[in-house]
Amino acid sequence: MTLKERQQQMMAYLKGKPSEIDQHIKDHGAISVDTRLHIYRNAYQVRFWETIDTDHPVLGTYLGDDLFNQMVHDYIDAYPSEFRSLRQFADRLPQFLTEDPTLSVYPHLAELARFERLLLAVFDAPDSERAQRDDLISLPPEQWADLKLVFHPSVALFQTPFNVVDIWQHIKAERVPPDPADVSEVWVVWRNRDRLTEFVSFEPGEQLMFERFYQGGSFVEVAEELLAEQQTDPSEAMVNTLFLWLDRGWIKSLYTGLKLVK
Repeated sequence: MTLKERQQQMMAYLKGKPSEIDQHIKDHGAISVDTRLHIYRNAYQVRFWETIDTDHPVLGTYLGDDLFNQMVHDYIDAYPSEFRSLRQFADRLPQFLTEDPTLSVYPHLAELARFERLLLAVFDAPDSERAQRDDLISLPPEQWADLKLVFHPSVALFQTPFNVVDIWQHIKAERVPPDPADVSEVWVVWRNRDRLTEFVSFEPGEQLMFERFYQGGSFVEVAEELLAEQQTDPSEAMVNTLFLWLDRGWIKSLYTGLKLVK
């Protein structure tokens, strides 16, 4: 038997599947083969449990110990690890929560898990320089029309049909969470200059502006779309919003046509 086949036998045992690996383990007398193998299997399962518990502390608190433990057990069975790093192990947890017969009847659970995974992804996003207020202030007036934005790699949108962010905030603050509610919400999540993860909801009109700039629109293109929707000149509000985004560290660089401002 090759080393690869022996490793496959060991992995099958660790995952609770039929295996003959016990026939290839030497008995040292003090601790039986079964006990030694069980120690390895238990350690294997515990590492995954600890990973999900660390990645999803609010979800774990929300579910309670019994339901959380059952969820972890079923997830490990449904989605065995295929990664070298434990960082990606629970990436499919939100999907699992939409498939599990017991938990899928509570669709806000998958959204809560998705929010916690996004917080992790934002925290781990690549770093880069960030544009400053002075970069915008120093922009010549004739270049404003062509102004485009490049957002910081950590900036992400979280759109959800439930009040899971409110639930997350209450649990994080050790308060009784509100009941799940059907509310359409959009949040921006990012890592600030102090390497802390933040999130905020949009002010009126801000979401459209964000989405159009994020899609590569220029200042004049975004302004025209806002004007058509609001029927008022949006220029001043747009400039104030850009300053706010710069202060928050959302913007990596400014472009005017093909010219990089920063």
